[in-house]
Amino acid sequence: MTTYEDDDFYRPPFPTVAGLMYPARSKLTVRGFTIAMTPAENYWRQIISASQGERETCLLALAMPSLWNLFDQPKPVSFVDENGRQRTHRFDYLAEFKNGHKVAIAVKPAERVERLNFKKTLKAIKRDLPFGFADTVALVTERERNKVEVRNAELLNFFRRCPDQDADSVIGELIDALFDEVPINELVKKSGQGARAFRAVFRAIYAGQLCANTREHISLNSLVAPGKGRA
Repeated sequence: MTTYEDDDFYRPPFPTVAGLMYPARSKLTVRGFTIAMTPAENYWRQIISASQGERETCLLALAMPSLWNLFDQPKPVSFVDENGRQRTHRFDYLAEFKNGHKVAIAVKPAERVERLNFKKTLKAIKRDLPFGFADTVALVTERERNKVEVRNAELLNFFRRCPDQDADSVIGELIDALFDEVPINELVKKSGQGARAFRAVFRAIYAGQLCANTREHISLNSLVAPGKGRA
């Protein structure tokens, strides 16, 4: 008899854990969300974003092999600005990595960073970070986001939402026997899994099992090599 846990019924993702929700309609924000499952969690949930820049930054963070968890709109932190006034700031994301390191991420357009002298503000925020909140801070503008890398990260998130343990296992065995660079197409052909194998190779790249240039479009012609994370 099929149980609730192993059936194929659709279940909506869990809601965001964000501490701040944006209005459904606003002239200042473009609200949306990404559905993701982090290594720390065994369920899909929404991660909100208020701009395309935030969404791209979210996808890039989720693609990092060392990421453990990602929190959207964490609780605000207090700091003293250059004029001695008490202020608060809410980071866009708080990334926690497998080694325990935590990074508070601020996402802003480069023009706004310069106009508001935000780097100086961020320095004050970093100085006054409460103990345990984050080990460091990071500022991400469009200058730090490579469009091709974002596109690959978006595909990865889509492929992760279509888990395929059989294809992953077949590709894993081929990776174990791999000692040099090969085009992805060669692994796909050897696997006999077709498109399923391509998705499995894609996941293996970001799991550290294979090395590839993620700043180039990953395709069947892309070269891959054994990665440091290979079992």
